[in-house]
Amino acid sequence: MTTSQVRARTGPAAQGEPAGTPAVPAPPPEAYRLRVPRRVPGPRQLTVRAVVALALVATLGVLTAVAAVSVRRDTGDLRTTVTQRAAVAAQLRFALADLDAQRANALAPGVSAADPDVVVGNQLNALITAQQRRAQVSDLLRQLGGDTARSGRVRSLLDALGRYDDLSGRSAYVDEQDPVRPAGHPPRVAVSMNVQAGDVMHDSLLPAAAALSAVYGREADDRQAQAHDAALRWTLAVGAAGLATLVFLLWWQRGLAREYRRLLNPPVAAATAAVLAVTLAAIAALTATAAAVDASGRTGLRPWTRLAEARAVAAEAAASESRWFVHDAAFGAGDQAQFASLTRRLDTLLAPGGYATAQERPAYDDVLTRYGHFRADDRRLRTLKGTGRTEQAASVLTEVGRGDVAFDFWDFATTLDALADRRLADFSAHAGDARGSLDGWPGVPAGVLGAALVLVLLGVRPRLAEYR
Repeated sequence: MTTSQVRARTGPAAQGEPAGTPAVPAPPPEAYRLRVPRRVPGPRQLTVRAVVALALVATLGVLTAVAAVSVRRDTGDLRTTVTQRAAVAAQLRFALADLDAQRANALAPGVSAADPDVVVGNQLNALITAQQRRAQVSDLLRQLGGDTARSGRVRSLLDALGRYDDLSGRSAYVDEQDPVRPAGHPPRVAVSMNVQAGDVMHDSLLPAAAALSAVYGREADDRQAQAHDAALRWTLAVGAAGLATLVFLLWWQRGLAREYRRLLNPPVAAATAAVLAVTLAAIAALTATAAAVDASGRTGLRPWTRLAEARAVAAEAAASESRWFVHDAAFGAGDQAQFASLTRRLDTLLAPGGYATAQERPAYDDVLTRYGHFRADDRRLRTLKGTGRTEQAASVLTEVGRGDVAFDFWDFATTLDALADRRLADFSAHAGDARGSLDGWPGVPAGVLGAALVLVLLGVRPRLAEYR
């Protein structure tokens, strides 16, 4: 043992410390920390992450493009179905029924029994209106003929229309052979042919037109629901894809910052911001589209459908009234019963119900007021004929002054048509808003996400270059 070691062991006692005092242990030597080197991913792992980011951004771009194209197509199909199919079919029903009414009205006027030189009633107005309605029917059928899926129905309408034209034309020809007949008493042969024409109208033409209108109405409802639901489904799909892409890009950004000791990777951060912007814009646009489609059905399509039905039923009621006047008692009883049934239905259709807002209520009340004038004229007409004042009744049926059936029905039908047109315009406006919510799509989002793809490549390129 060396002297220094002996001193170290005996030092405290030599300095006067009491014997037996334990020695103070020396502090342990300082422990050294082992620093674990940071783990930097290799080029293969970095490449895989970049490919995943690119795939997610590309998937988001494809989804937004498909969503925009699909939803815009659905809203376009909805608008076409309503404005170019359902609306045309509804007009066809009205035109056919009013054509039948005018053909019957043309048989009512004649000469006064007291003075053959005095003409009673307005036959010219009935003939002109009938000619206009017949031309309108041809044009409407031509428009509907463009729908190849319904071409069979249109052909059956054309066939029945040919039979109707033949019978009503022969009825008019027979009536013209007696130019000085008394008003309200057309030739029996003319009446018989008019009855047969009316049977064709009400057994073939109007049911076929109503069925076609109902088909387009159901198709419009289906397309409205389809467009609304599709917009919501695509909102969820795009939102999920955008969220997944954002989560991955943020995770990757954090990993790049830790692994390469960078506070931020600017290109990847810019790509993340672009994905966030497109995702939020897509969600906003698609939800706005869904809301607009829903509003188009609630405030436009459903009220318009009800009013269009009311307009067609009103024209059928007017036709029943006209036939009742010119037909004899045997056929007139059926016409009267039909008129009563149609007006009961019309009372229900014209009630505003729960779908008219406070601002719209005055317009509906105005229609009801004018409908009341038509019903009052009808009661007056039946009273005059029932009391034997046939000439006055013929004048009330065909003249065009306030208090006459022809004028007040025209006034009522025109006001009803204007209200229906406003509801159809509301539908078109909301449908246009739905399509307009996606203006610029998919071009703008595709461009933004294309830039995001380039930014991802720019963000990873310097890191890959470090391994060369």
